[in-house]
Amino acid sequence: MNTSELLHSIAKDRIEGLETIDNYQLRPIVVRITSAKMQLDLNNDIYILNTNSLPANLTTLSMISSDNIFQVTKAEYNLMDEYRYQSFADYIEVDSETDGDFVPYRLEFVKIIPHRKK
Repeated sequence: MNTSELLHSIAKDRIEGLETIDNYQLRPIVVRITSAKMQLDLNNDIYILNTNSLPANLTTLSMISSDNIFQVTKAEYNLMDEYRYQSFADYIEVDSETDGDFVPYRLEFVKIIPHRKK
């Protein structure tokens, strides 16, 4: 399964059963992580993690939302295939552990934009 098919499969699973939603759109989003502990407000949206690789100085990444807990070391993340495409809803608490001083980095996501029934 290629990345596009996987992202669409995750999006379909997430919106399945929502009575007011009949379709969706995917949009890439880049988030700059500016501190070791940071909270992102997703405004009731759903984001799918789509970052190819983590920064060199990052040792551990922890991401917690209302429906998911994802904790991984850089070495583990580099070995992951489909499992790295985690989805998060409502908010994300990001906790970054680094070797040495914290350096801002970016995480890439795909935002699920629902289309409501008319």
